[in-house]
Amino acid sequence: MTLRDRQSAFDKRARTSGRWVCAAVLALVVPAAARAEFSVCNDSFDVLNFAVAHDPGDGFLSEGWWTIAPNRCVVILREPLSNRYLYIFATDVFNQALLEGSATFCIDDDRFRILGSEDCWLRGHIAADFAEVDIGDAEAWTVILNSSGTLGNR
Repeated sequence: MTLRDRQSAFDKRARTSGRWVCAAVLALVVPAAARAEFSVCNDSFDVLNFAVAHDPGDGFLSEGWWTIAPNRCVVILREPLSNRYLYIFATDVFNQALLEGSATFCIDDDRFRILGSEDCWLRGHIAADFAEVDIGDAEAWTVILNSSGTLGNR
């Protein structure tokens, strides 16, 4: 290998390393985009089963179940929140309601995705009263549930 070949190989390695260093610096300097999502944190000593109802654009959709361990958070919706209100429902492991409200949506005993909130019983589902959460114009929201069934957010 000639001196010119060695110099060319060295220059090529230096350019490649420089690109990696530049990419690493940019990754640290450029701020990450804010996550658009809806999360729930279980700030109690009990395991919670969680369901949500929202309008993704073609009518209300109720979805469940997410099992949330004590002192843990779970991302429920991984999308920008486009409506002012979300509706939430939670039970304990014995299927006793821990959080409920006055907005009726359909649920099932097993994992579910149900479009529409009318005639739950006629369609073979269970009617449940969900609590309304006003998220304003936020694109991301976290609900914090405690053992007394009260809500917090961040």
